[in-house]
Amino acid sequence: MRYGKILLIVTFILLLFSCRKEHTANPQIPPPSEPAKKVLLKDITIPSLPSPFYHFEYNADSMVTKADFSSGFTIYDVFYNGNKIAEMRDNILVNHDTLRYLYDGAGKVAMIKFINDANVTYRHVAFAYNGDLVREIDWDHQEGNAGFIIDRTLTFTYHPDGNVRTITEHRPAQTGSPEFTSTRQFEQYDDKVNVDDFSLIHDGIHDHLFLLQGFRLQRNNPRQETFSGGVVPIAYTIDYTYTYNNDNTPSTKTGDLLFTAGPDAGQRFQTNAAYTYY
Repeated sequence: MRYGKILLIVTFILLLFSCRKEHTANPQIPPPSEPAKKVLLKDITIPSLPSPFYHFEYNADSMVTKADFSSGFTIYDVFYNGNKIAEMRDNILVNHDTLRYLYDGAGKVAMIKFINDANVTYRHVAFAYNGDLVREIDWDHQEGNAGFIIDRTLTFTYHPDGNVRTITEHRPAQTGSPEFTSTRQFEQYDDKVNVDDFSLIHDGIHDHLFLLQGFRLQRNNPRQETFSGGVVPIAYTIDYTYTYNNDNTPSTKTGDLLFTAGPDAGQRFQTNAAYTYY
């Protein structure tokens, strides 16, 4: 009887040891995580402006193939060389300009040439960097025999997390337009996904839209923006509130704007934008 108990104990220990070896040799492999969802912005809609104000379409690789501004005011077909934008071609009836991207030895976009339907380059956009952050962007235009003259300069500073802090715009005096400087400052960023930082440098109906390539101005969304300067000096503060989708992209953006200086000082109004996605 005693021998039987000893044999039973030894058998149990051997079985336990065997189970442990089997468990060690065949560890549980966690299922592969889902790939990160690519954010495919479809429309930005702003009340009282042509709708949609911005619209985008994509290929199977989630790269923008069409960009539409102001409900067809300009419509661009976007072409690539590998994963870099090569050209944006405006294809509306009255404009067939090509925006051609040129890159430096480090692969950063160095210049965009604006080329008209007659294959004449009439405008450049030049980029300067501090590391991976764009430091300055200059726009110039052909001015007769004087060559190319800079008519717009944006300079940038950043928060430590890479979100833009200030954008200072300078425009020299031109025929019919006085010199002016203005500054926009962005503070109190959230920790959600930004989808519209390209619009920070787009001059609306006065100039071509181009897509950012290789750099970001805002990774997240600012809760406050202040502005000062301009041709007729003004100042205002906008406090933003957002609603978000489950993937942390914004679905709406509401701004409470208060003029703090200038002809409309003390007046307040609300801004709104809505975002949709594929």
